[in-house]
Amino acid sequence: MMNFIREGGFPMFAILIFGAILLVACGSFAWRPDPRRVETIRALSKVLVFSTLTGVASDISAVMHHVPGNPEWAHSPELHLIVMVGLGESMAPAILGTAFLTVAWLIMALGFRRLARQM
Repeated sequence: MMNFIREGGFPMFAILIFGAILLVACGSFAWRPDPRRVETIRALSKVLVFSTLTGVASDISAVMHHVPGNPEWAHSPELHLIVMVGLGESMAPAILGTAFLTVAWLIMALGFRRLARQM
């Protein structure tokens, strides 16, 4: 797990924080469903989506700046493999962010089910 966080770099911490906040909010909704909380959870989900996109973009940017900046990599016959590994690591924020969103909205589904039973 730590290697996965390391691959994604600094943006992973923002995704972890926003994802945890989102999961707490979703858990609260599932525990005590209140339709007034849904907009807040949608807003928190958007924060997580934008954090995820920012993380992926910044990681891709880092790969595109660091590979040409390292002469050993830039002139390597395996340049394509180096870039592929870098792009693969750049997907770590997308994996973490979408995993948080998937779990969050699964919890929301439970809350919506409880809400429907109350009505």
